[in-house]
Amino acid sequence: MYIKIGDLKLLKIKVIQNENIIYEGMVEDAPDELKQTNYKSANFDSGYVIIQI
Repeated sequence: MYIKIGDLKLLKIKVIQNENIIYEGMVEDAPDELKQTNYKSANFDSGYVIIQI
């Protein structure tokens, strides 16, 4: 079961799709379209949650 990116709170994230960073910043500041996207995996690295979509 996948969770929507917008369901995460108070985290700095890097969203990666096809090896490219498509967003970097706070979850709350992400575009609404991105917040509605389900993610496949999440890892912690250097203060960011790295999210693969």
